[in-house]
Amino acid sequence: MHSSCPEHWEFDDEFDGGEETCGRVIINLHAYVKALPPGTRLLLISSDPAAPAEFAAWCRMTRNALLDAAHPYYLIQLKPHLLNNPEEGEVTWPTRSA
Repeated sequence: MHSSCPEHWEFDDEFDGGEETCGRVIINLHAYVKALPPGTRLLLISSDPAAPAEFAAWCRMTRNALLDAAHPYYLIQLKPHLLNNPEEGEVTWPTRSA
């Protein structure tokens, strides 16, 4: 477990965005989660001051769950509706039905 995140958080993997801006972190995060199975609990670390709003918005748009936040730490669960396509190396995002 990361030494400074809340001790009660349980997670399967960790992604450290470092000093990058949220935009860059989200681009890198999108590529990173492609290899993770749905349901993974991910510790996301980002020191960008915009992170609280940006990661909450990213979770809403991607339908992932922002389980908890204590800047610069964010606990996210990748939703089971993300369908990994291992042959293509892609994550297929669900579409909205009419």
